[in-house]
This record gives sequence, structure tokens and C-alpha cells, in this order.
Amino acid sequence: MKTHAGAYNALPHDTVRNGIPDCRAYEMMNIVRQKLMTGATVKVAVVDDGFRLTHKTLKRFIFTNEKEIPGNFQDDDNNGFVDDIHGWDISDNDNNVSVPNGKENIYYHGTFIAGIIAAVFDKCYGEDASRSLQIIPVKVLSDQAHSTYLADGYKGIKYACDIGADIICCAWSGGQFSEEERSILDAAIRKGIIIIGSTGNFFTEKAEPPSSFPGVFCVAAVDSMLRKSKYSNFGMRTDVVAPGDSVYGPHPLADNAFIHENGTSPAAAIIAGCAAILRAANPKATASEIFDALRNTALPLDSLNLTWCGKLGAGLPDMAKAFEYLKNPDYKLWSFSPSGTKGEMFFKKNKSPHSWEIHPHGAFKGVHLASGSPSEKKKIKIFSGDSLCFSGPAGGISKWIFIPGSRFKVELQPESGLPKEMNLKYYMETIDSTTLYCHDLREINQDEGFVEDGSGSENYANNSSCKWQLNAADNRRIRIEFTSIDTQPNVDFIWIFDGTSTLPENLLAKFSGTSMPPVITSYTNKVLVWFLTDGNSTGKGWEMKFTAQ
Repeated sequence: MKTHAGAYNALPHDTVRNGIPDCRAYEMMNIVRQKLMTGATVKVAVVDDGFRLTHKTLKRFIFTNEKEIPGNFQDDDNNGFVDDIHGWDISDNDNNVSVPNGKENIYYHGTFIAGIIAAVFDKCYGEDASRSLQIIPVKVLSDQAHSTYLADGYKGIKYACDIGADIICCAWSGGQFSEEERSILDAAIRKGIIIIGSTGNFFTEKAEPPSSFPGVFCVAAVDSMLRKSKYSNFGMRTDVVAPGDSVYGPHPLADNAFIHENGTSPAAAIIAGCAAILRAANPKATASEIFDALRNTALPLDSLNLTWCGKLGAGLPDMAKAFEYLKNPDYKLWSFSPSGTKGEMFFKKNKSPHSWEIHPHGAFKGVHLASGSPSEKKKIKIFSGDSLCFSGPAGGISKWIFIPGSRFKVELQPESGLPKEMNLKYYMETIDSTTLYCHDLREINQDEGFVEDGSGSENYANNSSCKWQLNAADNRRIRIEFTSIDTQPNVDFIWIFDGTSTLPENLLAKFSGTSMPPVITSYTNKVLVWFLTDGNSTGKGWEMKFTAQ
């Protein structure tokens, strides 16, 4: 259920501020130092493998259950757990959440994740941080476990929910939901708890459980250049992204040991810390309001990730803007990003625009759009390109409607009388990237012409399998000359076969990389071209000219 990505070296390291390590990943979130004015305390439960409670990063933040009397071997708060002073070990059914001696390099994940959350919170609140954040350690891996599979992860979520967590960080993924596990997640969400999950580290277009569950905030990972991390899952289910490459955090080997680690796990931990920052400043804000603040002020990253347009959520949260979004009710009127693939448009009479354009990067099947004002009788028009697709009262789209296309304009109609306030939510439906530029088999019955991968000025798609069958006149041979080529060397190949099948004996040549291939000529009047790519890097593609001789 839990996935680890990348290697690490755990070493003592004392160059930290107030026990919190500095990390470039945290700088990317635009976290501005704030003075905490509410006096609120946020409880963040970390459901994971084990914790070094004495680590210099964590010891100031560890939750203490004030309803329990330490060491009296009684369940003073009547919650079913005896002396759960600092969380609970669900798997071993005791109050020892520490990492088993000698297993620090296996049970390191919980300490690492909890430390990242503390670091994010500390970066915002400084001296106030330890008075305003409590991390509840929930251990869900038995000391005698033979693998790091978190079989008791959902039981840990239930404990966190019952002990009073405001936020639950599930920096793990995988498996399938049982009905009981669905019920646990549903109960926590209905209670208003913020649950953060990671998409997974399998490089697939899928959010792994528990992040796939409706209401769980789903986080993917990007690198320091704001490009999708190669291992990170992606897809329309993603809400936002966060840094996931070489993130610095504590390790349980010693109280001053730290590591650099990769994965969607640290990305989820960073977002959990960001959610804690916003909840501390706005204790009455609902989970939906905090999610909206993170999403609606995020920096869209599709222009840097054309292969994954619409599959990295709203982008990278900007914490300074998210703060303002919750603090200033009118800020949201101007927070709309036309290039975002999911978001919300807000209208307030005499204070905001009454028309919006949605023009994200890339190509899409269309947009799903709904009004948050179901009784609103004022008229609205929606255009796809230059075509009018909807005209009527805003209340007519109180349920989600779908409009095909990639570019849209939404207009409130002044002649019908503008409403006092209203909002419109939308998200783009993506195209299967593997078939974005080419797919299946295309027959070309002519004696000359050009064949190309189809991506134009963009990079070709990952995981593509495209074929072109060239059929010249009888008794002719086909001459092939490349005019350009840029593919991942020795990985993404253009295969060229004589005839109509991919049998090994029919192979004429296969090419990859950026060096211009030699001219080749077939033995018959038929040539099959097969372009096959993997799930990693892509290039600008290729073009070839064919001529019958």
C-alpha cells in the first residue's frame, strides 16, 4: 500500500534552523512568514510506519492527549485505547509508536513525512509554530512486519478521526478499497476532516487509493523545474502538485539525522503542511474552502508539461495567494486563471468582470461546468470557440454540463440583469495522451508523400503505438528519407518493415535519437512504419519523405 521512490543516505546533519531543515522544495510554495493571530491549534495525524519522537525536527510538535493520565494503565478518555498519550500503534495494539530498534532504514517513512509537515508549518509561523501545530503519530506497521505494506492504514485513519485530527496525511498509495475502508473515509470526510493523499509512484494515469476516493485531496509530484516527476502518477483526479524530488527531511537513525528522498509521499506531506497553515489562520474554514484556496490560487503548469495537460490538477499552490484568498472575500473575484484546467469563476456586482475566457494549454475533449447558484434566473451564455453552446438561466446549469472543445468563453448577460453574486465551477476533460497525435493503423495508398509522428511543434506522446501502412503501385519499391528526427535515444524507436507485418525477418531498420538516418529502400511496394514510445522522456518527433521508384 505504501510506495517508496528513490534512494537515500541517512547522515547526521546539524545545519538546521530551530531544529527544522531548510529545503529548496519548501521555497517553491511561496510560503510567506505570518504572525498567527487566532491562537488556534491544528492537529495533523500522520498515518504511517513509525516515528522517532525525540528527533529535533519533531519533538516540539508531538501531540499529547491531555485527557489521558500517563502511566496509569487506564483508558481515561474512554476511547478504547489505554494510555494513548502520543498517538497509537494500531498494528501492535499498544501506545508505542516508535521505530523498532535496528529497523530505522526500513521504518523511516513516518518520521520523514511528519518532519516535512513540521518544516512547512515552521516556515510560515516561526516561533508560533510549535504552539499551533500538533502532530498525531499513528503507527500502522507492526514491529514484526516482513514488508512495508500498510495493511492497517485505514484503521489508522479511523483512529485519527476519533482522536480529533483536523488533517490526516496519508502519504502512501495502492491496494483496493473494501466496503469497510470506504466507510471509514466517508465518515472522516463527512466529519469535515481534511484528508491528503498521494497519487502514487507508478507513472500511470491513475490516482491510487486512498487519493482516488472522492473528497480526498489528491497530490502529484513535480521536480525543481516544475515538470512532472518521472515516477509520479497523474490524471484528471489530481487536485494539485507539490515538489517531490530530493526533498529534505528527518530520518529516525538519530535525533539529528536527515535524508533527501523522492516521491509523491513528500509532495503529499508538503500539501498537508500547507493545509495546516491555512487551517491555523482560518480555524472556521471548511475542508472545501481550504481545498478551494489551494486550487484556485495555484500556478498552472500545463505550459511546462504539454504531455500531461489537464492531468496535473490546478498546478502548484501559491501559499501567499491562498492566504489572501481566505482572508479577503473579494480576492477570489480576481483569482481566476484563464490557463487553468480546473477552477472557479466568481462574480460580484460592480466589483468583478462578468465574462471569462478559458484557454488552457493543450487539447481537450471539452469542459464540465456548473453554477454554484442553482436558483439564479439571470442569463448566461457559453461559447466553445465561436459557437454558442448554451444560453439560458444560470440555474439551468446547476448540475454539471459538458461542452466539447478546448477554448471557451462564459458571459453573464447584462440585459437580463446581473446577479448580486454567483460562482461557476469548471474542469477540463482530458484526451488520452497515448492517442493524442497518432493511434492505431493508418493506410496510405499513394506513391509519394510525407509521414510524421503528428505532434507538430509539441513533443510526441508517451506510451504511443502508431502504425502507417504505405502501399505504392505494383512493381514499385519505396524509398524513405528522413527530414527530421528527435526521439529518446535507444528507447523510442521508429521501426520500418518491408511488407505488412512486424515479423523480425521483415525488419528493414529501426532508428532513434537525433542523428539523421540513412536513406533506405524497400524490397516490395509495401512498407509498414511503426512508432513505439515508452512512458518516460519524449522528443520533438520525426518526419520522413517516401517516394515510389
